[in-house]
Amino acid sequence: MCTLFEEIARESEMKGKLEGKLEGKLEGKAEGIIETGFDCGLSENDILERLQQKLQVSLEKAQEYFEMFGKQTVKR
Repeated sequence: MCTLFEEIARESEMKGKLEGKLEGKLEGKAEGIIETGFDCGLSENDILERLQQKLQVSLEKAQEYFEMFGKQTVKR
């Protein structure tokens, strides 16, 4: 028989997995936007604006994505 604590733990785990999947999808989209932006010759500011618009994220989150993926894209 399940206890209340086990049920809460399972629900928390499922919620964490869902949030992780959603964040992974956002990161994948962000990487694509950044790569395409560089391919099209967009400036960093233009790419940050696109990230904010397309992903509906704050400037701070857009900058995090740019830090994560912008440097990888430039090295290619």
